[in-house]
Amino acid sequence: MFKHLNFPILVINPAIGLHNVAGTQLDALFKALKGEGFDVLGAESLDEGRLIAEAHRGLSCILFTPDAELSLEAIEALFSAAHSRSPELPIMALSTRQSIAPELLTQLRELHQIRGIIYLFEDTLPFIAGQIARTARSYLNQLLPPFFKALLDYTASSSYSWHSPGHGGGVAFRKSPVGRAFHDFFGENTLRSDLSVSVPGLGSLLDHTGPVAEAEANTARTFGADHSFYVVNGTSTSNKIIWHAYVTRDDLVLVDRNCHKSILHAIIMTGAIPIYLSGSRNDYGIIGPIARDAFSAESLQQLIEQHPLVDDSSKRIKLAVLTNSTYDGLCYNTDMIKSQLHDSVDVLHFDEAWFGYAAFHPFYHGRHGMSEPAEAPRTKHALVFATQSPHKVLAALSQASIILAKNSAEQQLDHERFNEAYMMHTSTSPHYGMIASIDVATGMMAGPAGRSLVQETLDEALSFRRAMQQTAEQMAEEEWWFDVWEPEASLAQPELHATDWTLDDQAEWHGFGKMSSDFAMLDPIKVSLLTPGVEEKGRLAKSGIPAALVTRFLADRGLVVEKTGLYSFLILFSLGITKGKWSTLLSELREFKRLYDQDAPLEVTLPSLARHPRYQSLGLRALGERLHQCYKKHSLIKLMRQMYTTLPQISLRPADAYQQMVRGEVESVPVSALAGRLSAVMLVPYPPGIPVIMPGERFPLDNSYIADYLAAAIELEEQFPGFANDIHGLRMEQFDGQVNWRVDCLIEG
Repeated sequence: MFKHLNFPILVINPAIGLHNVAGTQLDALFKALKGEGFDVLGAESLDEGRLIAEAHRGLSCILFTPDAELSLEAIEALFSAAHSRSPELPIMALSTRQSIAPELLTQLRELHQIRGIIYLFEDTLPFIAGQIARTARSYLNQLLPPFFKALLDYTASSSYSWHSPGHGGGVAFRKSPVGRAFHDFFGENTLRSDLSVSVPGLGSLLDHTGPVAEAEANTARTFGADHSFYVVNGTSTSNKIIWHAYVTRDDLVLVDRNCHKSILHAIIMTGAIPIYLSGSRNDYGIIGPIARDAFSAESLQQLIEQHPLVDDSSKRIKLAVLTNSTYDGLCYNTDMIKSQLHDSVDVLHFDEAWFGYAAFHPFYHGRHGMSEPAEAPRTKHALVFATQSPHKVLAALSQASIILAKNSAEQQLDHERFNEAYMMHTSTSPHYGMIASIDVATGMMAGPAGRSLVQETLDEALSFRRAMQQTAEQMAEEEWWFDVWEPEASLAQPELHATDWTLDDQAEWHGFGKMSSDFAMLDPIKVSLLTPGVEEKGRLAKSGIPAALVTRFLADRGLVVEKTGLYSFLILFSLGITKGKWSTLLSELREFKRLYDQDAPLEVTLPSLARHPRYQSLGLRALGERLHQCYKKHSLIKLMRQMYTTLPQISLRPADAYQQMVRGEVESVPVSALAGRLSAVMLVPYPPGIPVIMPGERFPLDNSYIADYLAAAIELEEQFPGFANDIHGLRMEQFDGQVNWRVDCLIEG
């Protein structure tokens, strides 16, 4: 197993490289350790060693030479740097003298972090190297989480493959030039570890046995859940598994309208009757939280009684789903939601695809699905689920997903029944590398290391926010600079306090109006930057800079943001963000301002668009103004607010509408003729990726805001190539050279 791991040993000693007795002995020790299979990194001072320990997260052991001149503070700094991400990393004292001063020896032992003391001249070098190597191997052996360790062991065994997959550990790829290119790119280990269920020693994902079961149990413990299930088709599939396990036709489901489309697919697949809850929107189009009052028993009962498809107002809500955190970084007080819904629903589902780190830092306590309030660790009745995408914000391969579940006081998750739904959606040929990546993501977040990783991410996000604030102060005399959407006092103190980031109903910065105290909080690592152009109450100013212009500029320079709105764009700080990355972003934002103010030609600023005939001879500022005037002409902010705060009338179950579409009982209708028609499809503008209409919902007769928005989107598509929004469900048809935009609607009567 260890041959696949390049984890060197760090040795800190001032005699390294010297031509004296100690230096010669150390050189011989390094060669002996090399013979044991370990490379060696050398540092001549404790400070140098600490820097290596901070930067190199793949050490197997540290040896340092205690000296009377060394301060205890310097030694503790080394230990802190080494153990912040590797709490069990062995640190040993290596003395080049016959003894260590008694006072220093006592101090070292009182630290309780010294794994042992090695005297360089006391025994033979092969024996000393063997002792050090044994300690390092013991650490590496317990370092790896269960499934990844088993996969590594099997791959290292060099077993012949007489089973699928057909490439046989990568051998088949080497029989073709293009296959050889594939093999060389992905590497030997990736292909040798691509296995199948035919390898019994690795367990079964479908049956949750062996190392897979151990890994899932470890993930449940680490994330604070009672159960966990690894899913290799993404959190879209995780969501559908939960729904198929608990929801049947005609069940009532409470749905956050600000949800991922996989939830809407689950509504269609199960035949459920949705009851939607909508959040507010501010002047920039940033989506706010659902009001706390909407979760009260009285409000829910009123929604049931008013629903046109519910014929029995005494029916219970089977499942409630809430997006936490939102795309824009707003996270709910989940303890409050549980206390309100625990007896009103059977299953409470938090879609936390973008929030997998919340369990590992006290800043987010009470803000995630598996959080346990001290006064009531479990809900009374409702089972609680959270679905998370470790590949989005932790460190895992794309499509890696986790289902987390917590029992209630009255209900236990029936593992066997739940697994029927799980198997319905899970491949019998799962990717073992993806399974291992979830296992590794869990191992990375366990214990103090997880908190350290999240703290570092928070620190980087706060540093970027402060840098933006300082730049704004430096440009106080300038015409404009980007604003940051955040509480005014959030950066006033060096310490991070959750109360500084909550949405207070007395504050104006968030723009959502009256808010229940402590019900929602802005996550600092999700940074929304605001561009000029929006005035009070969503009115567009005389001039402005659409966010799409900025993010297109950044993309041409290799900087891709998470989401682009009309006059805001979202920057996501994940575990992989560094000071170098956000410093580059800040520099490019300053460069955008310089070039925009100069109205620099598009050949310089947007080379990917400059050759288009519509943009000939245009400068950056001129293009931005044209785009802004188009937004203004169509009142896009007002239209989008109407679309997302006024729900269309539901006339059919989404499942019934979908089945009618499958039978072909649909026709494509021009955008200008949509009023009063029943939609056969989900109409979803990106961004923000939230449906404006669902199958079975009727386009309004007395208000044309959806059709007006679609008309504006079509004009953007035609007049501003490269700046159009993608709208799922809107189809383009060409006939006799004419372009027609249509939406599939149901044929009625």
